[in-house]
Amino acid sequence: VSTQSTGGCERLIRMLDNRLLDVKAKKKVPVSNYTQEISFTRDVKPELLAAQLTHIELDFLNNISFGEVISMLGKDVSSEKGSWKNVENYVKWFNHLSTFITTEILSPDLGSSRYLTMEYYMDVAVICFQQGNFNSAMGVLAGLNQSSITRLHKLRDRVDKSKVDHLQALEDRMGLCGNFKEYRLDLRRAVTEHKHTCVIPIFSILVKDVHTISEVKKTKVENTDLINFEKCWELARQFEEFRQYQAGVCDLQSDGNIQADILTADVLTEDGMFFASYNIEEPVTEN
Repeated sequence: VSTQSTGGCERLIRMLDNRLLDVKAKKKVPVSNYTQEISFTRDVKPELLAAQLTHIELDFLNNISFGEVISMLGKDVSSEKGSWKNVENYVKWFNHLSTFITTEILSPDLGSSRYLTMEYYMDVAVICFQQGNFNSAMGVLAGLNQSSITRLHKLRDRVDKSKVDHLQALEDRMGLCGNFKEYRLDLRRAVTEHKHTCVIPIFSILVKDVHTISEVKKTKVENTDLINFEKCWELARQFEEFRQYQAGVCDLQSDGNIQADILTADVLTEDGMFFASYNIEEPVTEN
């Protein structure tokens, strides 16, 4: 981890961007000990599950102050434990969500119905996006695109092609092309057109934007003692947008039991995910 002035934020950005942070979830188990205690695909409609993700996201987001985001910039996050606890918790949640999705698909109890679970979470990702919950949509996409899933070509071949097309369209809209141009347009429309009672931005992009303004732009105009009001205005705009996100009220159906099941669900370790993946489809070897 860098100890330079931007080390703290850069470390956080790496944590968010890679989505492979070695964060210990509440419970991680090897594949040999994993059993699926609840079947969301059987008991919960994707619209209802997506609604619970939005409730969870808003709770995590509301625990973070904009000052917490600002204060961590230019500091070594690893050296001041507890100072950014709420941000760290939000990062852990994102990683838990993506790992949870992968675990659900790789569950050894699924057998031949595994592709239906994959289709189910494809629907959840699209619905999250449609509901204005962009962070969960990205988290579910991350889970669906784990290498332990993408290598399962036989499984993916069984998935409904129309769902694959919808997912591809979603990935295109969430892609990094043009500095996430399409996502930014969708986020702006969701906020300005009041399509939803709450909007959840992709947190990693929000942090990147604040970092760019705070660390890249100079506080004073070059070669003068004049304050760079452009930087001040841009930070103020980010703060106002952050407050708007937190002021949202989720009017979607809430189910505390489902939320608790997601938050406390067992998830496979990284090794466990690959073991499960190889048990489903053996590696292709060249003769």
